[in-house]
Amino acid sequence: MRRSLQTRLIWGHAVLFLLASTVSILIGWAELERERSKEPDLKKSHFQLALVAAAVSCVPVLLLSGASWWLTRRCLAPIVALTEAAEHIHEGTLHRDLPLRGTGDELDRLTSVINDMTSRLDGSFQKVREFTLHASHELKTPLTILRNGFEKALADPSLPDRHRDQVFVWLDEVDRLNRIVSGLTLLTQGDAHLVTLNRETFDIGDIVTDIAGEADMLGQQQSLRVTTTIEKPCHVSADRHLLRQLLLNLTDNAVKYNREGGHIHYAVHRESGSVIVEVESGGRGIDREELPQIFDRFFRSGTSRGTSHDGCGLGLSIALWIAQEHGGTLTATSRPDCTRLRLALPALG
Repeated sequence: MRRSLQTRLIWGHAVLFLLASTVSILIGWAELERERSKEPDLKKSHFQLALVAAAVSCVPVLLLSGASWWLTRRCLAPIVALTEAAEHIHEGTLHRDLPLRGTGDELDRLTSVINDMTSRLDGSFQKVREFTLHASHELKTPLTILRNGFEKALADPSLPDRHRDQVFVWLDEVDRLNRIVSGLTLLTQGDAHLVTLNRETFDIGDIVTDIAGEADMLGQQQSLRVTTTIEKPCHVSADRHLLRQLLLNLTDNAVKYNREGGHIHYAVHRESGSVIVEVESGGRGIDREELPQIFDRFFRSGTSRGTSHDGCGLGLSIALWIAQEHGGTLTATSRPDCTRLRLALPALG
């Protein structure tokens, strides 16, 4: 069991006070024994005196322990406050400085060092974001040129079939690169707070119904069974385009990593002031060790390796970002033949 620094200091002081009192009692007892050897008749009174001394010694121990508790807590209060402030440091708050106490002591120096460190980290993150945005922008042009070139090649009737198949493969790879570039651009703009939500009020059940229809078409090759349970009305204030993209990303994963003859179920309902959208799908499921990582950028689950579906590893990261931008949450649970993504958004009305 771990104890805080404050608890350890208080107990340490109490033990020291107790030891000091014990030593004092022992010294007094030795003196009494020496006197008793000279005057045997004083044995009883000396013993009683020793008991009184032991009882009285408890009083300063308790008083000093209380004073130690108060002084230790007062001295450690700035450290506790600094720790609580530092716990809120993350990628999005690196630009905020921790407050200085203005005493010029060691804690102020430590706070200044932490502020300098977070400032340097914030500068590094800014450079990474700028590089990613510039690189994504520069990649779009050559990818567009490549795609146009492959499409023109496919339109050529004289192109041999074996070459046509190869061009189709190249075109798929270009499309995959385009998705990666677009995803990186969106996430980087989101990290830099450059995305403005176009909020409007609508019933999210309507979008889920449309998405379920698309899932039914996408899953025909795998004979997937698509069902819905939609409670109406479930109004939200959100960016319709981004919310649709979120649900499409969840649907894309539900179709890709499903089993033959599997299922996809969409459920929409209200719960404690929130609108809940659940997307449940069949398949092998996700290992418990990997489940917390599925929203990380470019993460590929071990259950997806070796499949014929190549994702870009950004779909769930984008979905999580969209959910958080709307003040909501996106969580996942999984077991064999039941992987459930749960979106919770603030409800209206």
